[in-house]
Amino acid sequence: MFSKSPYLLMLLCLLLALPGQVAAGFRDPLSVELPELEVIEGAQWYWAGRRMAVNNVPMSIKLFSFPGTQEQVKAFYLGLWKTRGHGKLTQKAIGDMSILGYQLDGFQYSVQFSQQGEVVDGKIVVTPTPLNYEERRKTSLPLPPRSRISSVVESIESGQRSESVTFESSLDVPQVLDFYLTQLKNDQWVQYSGSGDGYGGAVVSFQRGGELLQLNIKGLQGANSTFSQVLINWVK
Repeated sequence: MFSKSPYLLMLLCLLLALPGQVAAGFRDPLSVELPELEVIEGAQWYWAGRRMAVNNVPMSIKLFSFPGTQEQVKAFYLGLWKTRGHGKLTQKAIGDMSILGYQLDGFQYSVQFSQQGEVVDGKIVVTPTPLNYEERRKTSLPLPPRSRISSVVESIESGQRSESVTFESSLDVPQVLDFYLTQLKNDQWVQYSGSGDGYGGAVVSFQRGGELLQLNIKGLQGANSTFSQVLINWVK
């Protein structure tokens, strides 16, 4: 029994010796504690995602509406970050949207905002820096042959974990639908609603115990072929 201990110890040492960004890839991204960034005083705001991850990268998102001007929002965050230390500051504009970025102590802060009449609508995003977390697109859901994942979004709300996977497949809608009807049935999922089964698209819902899964398939026409865009929402 104890003869395996040296091998376990060796494995532990190898894991501890891994570079930071590689070792981070083994962590559950939803277990990472992210610092918060204040919302400008006087704004109304809410969490769009307090504990979430996009393509394995931990992330938090706040949306806000401020009764004032873009210049006031910009001055607030530039002044705030000036007191935080010698972080890396970036500023840019895309159309009428201003984007402020700040990087310090292994985290990135982004404030994106634009003037909408008498208010400023904005978004605050906090993530680890790229060197501290490895981006990857991976899911335990079955995927049809010849599929390419676009994004995997995970989140926890009120203690319930969910996952949304978006991908494209070179198969048409009926082929993708047939694949999931077979795969999910074999994995103990029970279909309880569905609509559409032609080349235009289909929406089908499944349940397995306390889990829910909705499959959305949209048929797309390419230059010389038909392919599909698929969104799966899975409440675990």
